[in-house]
This record gives sequence, C-alpha cells and structure tokens, in this order.
Amino acid sequence: MLSVRDRRDRPPEEGVVAELQGFAVDKTFFTSHKGILLETELVFGIILVSVFAYDAFKIYRTEMAPGAIQGDQQ
Repeated sequence: MLSVRDRRDRPPEEGVVAELQGFAVDKTFFTSHKGILLETELVFGIILVSVFAYDAFKIYRTEMAPGAIQGDQQ
C-alpha cells in the first residue's frame, strides 16, 4: 500500500484522467440540502444576470442611441 509520501513523490500521470482527477462530482452533495440550495442559487443567479443584461441593453437603445431607433422607423 502506498503512503502519502510515495504518492507525492511519483511523477504526475498524463492524460485526461490526470487532468480531471481533482474535479470529481460528489453526487451525494447535490442530493443534500446544501447541494439543492446551491443549484437553486445558480439558476436564479443566471436568470437575474440575463434580466439585468436585457434591461441594460433596452435602456441603452432607448436613451443612449436614439438615432438608431429613429433611423429604423423612417
């Protein structure tokens, strides 16, 4: 059995497995209360950012660039 020191002294493994070794998905976390809360916060965060970006673009088109809208209507 390898000890912590033996694993640390080995050369790094190559390939996709070595790159993704620290990014394992813990399925029990996502089914726990904290995981569900995190997923919900992420979804609402994405929705809020989208709404703010759309609103900012709409304000920009109406107030900051009125020439573009007047040219479209003629």
